[in-house]
Amino acid sequence: MKSLLNFIFILNIIAVVSCGLPDVTSIVQEMNQPFITKLIPGNNSVTVEFQAQNNEPAFSGYNIYFGDSVNPQRYRLYNSQKSRPTIIVGASQNINTYTFTIEPRGYYSEGSGEVLTLTESQLQNGIPIYVWVSAYQITPQAESYYYYDNYVKMATPRPESSNQTISSGSTITSGGRQLAVLSGTAGNLQFQNVANGTIQMTGGTSLNDITVPPTDGYGSASLTVTVQRLYLVKITEGNDNNYYGKIFVQSVNGESITIDYCHQPSANILSY
Repeated sequence: MKSLLNFIFILNIIAVVSCGLPDVTSIVQEMNQPFITKLIPGNNSVTVEFQAQNNEPAFSGYNIYFGDSVNPQRYRLYNSQKSRPTIIVGASQNINTYTFTIEPRGYYSEGSGEVLTLTESQLQNGIPIYVWVSAYQITPQAESYYYYDNYVKMATPRPESSNQTISSGSTITSGGRQLAVLSGTAGNLQFQNVANGTIQMTGGTSLNDITVPPTDGYGSASLTVTVQRLYLVKITEGNDNNYYGKIFVQSVNGESITIDYCHQPSANILSY
C-alpha cells in the first residue's frame, strides 16, 4: 500500500513539472493607479507629471487620456510609433516619476477608431482640459480602474514668451494683456503694477514652479526686480473677473532684464 502511495505522489510531481508554471501573461489583476502630481500648462500644450509604482505580471506602461470635465477619456494618446501604451516602461518595485507633453502633432484616437494627429484646436489656450493616467498591461489587454475623484486633474494651456529682453520704461504685455511696467535705473529696477493690477513675489527656478495661481497675497506696491524670482500678477476687470499671469526673471543687465512670462487669457481660471 505504501508503495502505491509513493507511486501516486511521484506521478503528481511529474504532472506539475510537465505542466510548468502558470503563464503570467494570462493573469489579470488590479494594477496600482498612477497619481498626477503636476500639470504644467504651455502654449497650446500641457505637460503631465505623475508618479507610479507597478510591478504586476504583464505590466507594459502607462496610457494618458484627456478630454473635458464630462469625458476626460475622450482622447486616448499614442506614442511616437502610433501604438499603446503611451509611455512604454518596464515593471518596477520603486515609485518613479514620469512626464509626457500633450501637444499638437501628437497621436490620438477617439475610442477604438483611426489614429489621428492632434491639432491646436484641441488644445486651445484658455480652454481647460482634464487629464487621466492609467497603468496598462498589453496581454491580456487591461488597465487600472478609472477613477475621477483625486485622479483626474485639470490644466489650461496659455500663451508664453521666453528669453525676452525688456528695458526700463517698457510695459510687459502678454497676448495683448498688460502685466507690469519695468521702471527705475541700474541697480534699482522695479516692477510697477498696471491699471487694476496687483503683484506678489516668490522664489523660483523657472516659470513652471507655480502652475496654480494663488487667489490672495497680492499687493499694490512696486516690487524690486531680483534674479531667480517669480512674480505673480492678478488683473481684476469688471465684475470680479480675475486674470492671472507670472514673470520669471532670468537675469538683470544694467537697465534691462531677461525674462519669461505668460498669462491665462480666460478669467478666473486657476491654472497657468
